[in-house]
Amino acid sequence: MIESTNRFINSEEKNIGDILKNYLKYWPLFVVGIILCLSAIFLYIRYKADTNYAISSTIFIKETTAGQSVNENQGFNNLGLIKTSHSIEDEMGILQSSGIMEKVISKLNLNVAYFVEGKIRDVEIYGDDVPVNILVDETSEYLAFDLPVYIKILTEDTYELKTEFQDKTIKSVHKFGDLVSEPFGTVTITKKENTTFLEEGKPVYFLIKNKDRLVIYFLGRLGVVTSNKGGNLLNISFLSSSKQKGEDIVAGLIETYVEETIKYENEIAENTIQMIDDRLTKLSSEIEGVESNVENFKSRNVITDVASNANSYIGQANDYKNRISDYQSQINVLGYVEESFNSGSTDASISSSIAMNDGALSNMVSTYNEALIEKKRLSQSTPSSNPIIVDLDTTLNNLRSSILQNVRSTKNGLLIAQRNLQSNANKYQAQIARVPSMERKLLDISREQSTKEGLFLYLLQKREEEVLSMAAPVSATRIVSLPKAGLYPVSPNKISLYLGGIMLGLFLPFCFVFTKEMLNNKVSSLDELTKLSMAPVLGEISKSKSKNRLVASERERTPTAELFRLLRFNLEYLKKTDKNQTLLVTSTVKGEGKTFVAANLAVSLAAAGEKVVLISFDLREPALMPLFGLTEKPGLTDFIVKKGMLLNEIIQINKDIENLSLIGAGIPMIEVGKLILNERIEVLLGKLKEDYDRIIIDTAPIGKVSDGFALNSYIDSTIYVVRQGVSKKEYLKSLNNIYQHDKLRNTMVLLNDTTAGQSYGYGNKPNY
Repeated sequence: MIESTNRFINSEEKNIGDILKNYLKYWPLFVVGIILCLSAIFLYIRYKADTNYAISSTIFIKETTAGQSVNENQGFNNLGLIKTSHSIEDEMGILQSSGIMEKVISKLNLNVAYFVEGKIRDVEIYGDDVPVNILVDETSEYLAFDLPVYIKILTEDTYELKTEFQDKTIKSVHKFGDLVSEPFGTVTITKKENTTFLEEGKPVYFLIKNKDRLVIYFLGRLGVVTSNKGGNLLNISFLSSSKQKGEDIVAGLIETYVEETIKYENEIAENTIQMIDDRLTKLSSEIEGVESNVENFKSRNVITDVASNANSYIGQANDYKNRISDYQSQINVLGYVEESFNSGSTDASISSSIAMNDGALSNMVSTYNEALIEKKRLSQSTPSSNPIIVDLDTTLNNLRSSILQNVRSTKNGLLIAQRNLQSNANKYQAQIARVPSMERKLLDISREQSTKEGLFLYLLQKREEEVLSMAAPVSATRIVSLPKAGLYPVSPNKISLYLGGIMLGLFLPFCFVFTKEMLNNKVSSLDELTKLSMAPVLGEISKSKSKNRLVASERERTPTAELFRLLRFNLEYLKKTDKNQTLLVTSTVKGEGKTFVAANLAVSLAAAGEKVVLISFDLREPALMPLFGLTEKPGLTDFIVKKGMLLNEIIQINKDIENLSLIGAGIPMIEVGKLILNERIEVLLGKLKEDYDRIIIDTAPIGKVSDGFALNSYIDSTIYVVRQGVSKKEYLKSLNNIYQHDKLRNTMVLLNDTTAGQSYGYGNKPNY
């Protein structure tokens, strides 16, 4: 018992092999799923999927900072005097903006799509394949978006429009170039001169697209990324069903981006020039005012140049000082002479230097000195009373008076001249004292003048730069590689789709099988029975294709017959008693095949040479005897009720099968439970054991009644029949309970009605 319990516990552990085996039995379903999914993928690619090509281009954007130099006036950066900055992240955002894409759509007239009607799907045409150009008046009050409007060229000058609008057919003929107003919109259609379109009987129609939705659709297919981290190269990618259309869109995007960038910079330049012109006008008047202030200041202060005038003042003042000093020297000499004359001394001669530039005084001094010399000479030899000496004294006195008078007069003249020179010197000293103040004031005025002149020249230079930038606009963007479509479409990805189809073809059947297995509460295989049952598995019996329910005769070579022969071997292999003579065949509910198994097991054992008796012990709903073409009466109930009835009276011999005897259920009785417990049962089975090698009892299902348990003391083994696809898994709980508590001796389980391909074989071994 312990060994069987451990086997049951271990059998609950599933492994990958068991799981695969469980799913592989549905392999036709997986094959069909793969075929259906691959077929659906093929049809999708062939008739539904849009072929998309990847268009790529690379551009270089020169990234600049706001300002050309740190030394330049940063205050002008936001005024446009220095070119705007170009950040890679900002330019990526501009390229992917709705405004740029909307201009591209308008420029290429992409809001009108052209199609050629096909048998299965319509094909979009573009470029030279389109025979006409259509311009839509987007200011119309109403535009019917995505409405197919068929166009048919009638002549070189006329065409026909046809469509279904609001359940009405609109059909009209117009001339190329005319403005056409229809309920679906206002359009102008012109015919292309150089077109490669060939009608070939295939109708052409056009759709007016909603521009806002088209912008969103195109932006969803647009990608802008940097080529490398920190670099200035941008990779532009776009998905399009038409190579030419995709290339035109990317080229138009780059062209519009460059144009808008130049336009924006030119607008800044124009505004800057206007601002500069206004400022220059104002600066001109301010500079004139400053120059007038300089002029008035110089006129008011009688100066031309402060530095040169200051030097002149200093020179003149020094000259006056020198002259005053000279005059003072002369005045000092004359004062000395005057002092000498006043002292009464007549013996001293007079220096001729006192005469300076005065000729008369110089003559008088010379005459005085000569007379004095003559007197000194005569006085040495002549007395003072000599008339000559007297005359000389008189002459000397007269000359001294004249000289003294002349000295005084000269001295007074020098004093007056000295005072005049001192007055002039004082004036120049005052001018010199005013020089720092004038120089500071003039410096302030000159500094203001210089600042305004410098700003004026700077603005003139910047104005010329802005004019030159407008005359020769240069974009910071350079195309590295032109827009080019790939050689092969990127979608639909056939390999991915087919692989996905295979996966889906496996997944759907897997889900079906998994769901079926999860919802299935029936025993579905021998392996499952082995794992769920604690009782040893006797084997399996395959589904019989024969209409005859007795399939285990010795002449039969069907898989079912072979499995019954194998069942005989397994019975001997699994027996726990020496004889294993009495076998009870039962099941949980009606319809699991216990009667079929009991009948064919008896036939198989009889065919092997054993003397077999088969008892129909299902007294409530007997169904055994009709399989052999016999009746249920007289039978068990008769033997039990009628005390004097002999065993031979209820035993029926099957003439077609040697060694096989049968006992029917007998007459129907109401109180079957009491009959099962009757002592006549023990008498019956005791005599049968003496006369037969095997006793096979077909009893009622134990899931509804307990008749079978009453026979436990008389049997050697129990065959518990479980039918594949009919018996519920919960029934096995009852089986395990019976086995664990030994309610039926030597209980063995048998799986009935399995598929022939699954169950046929001679290698089935009993499971413990």
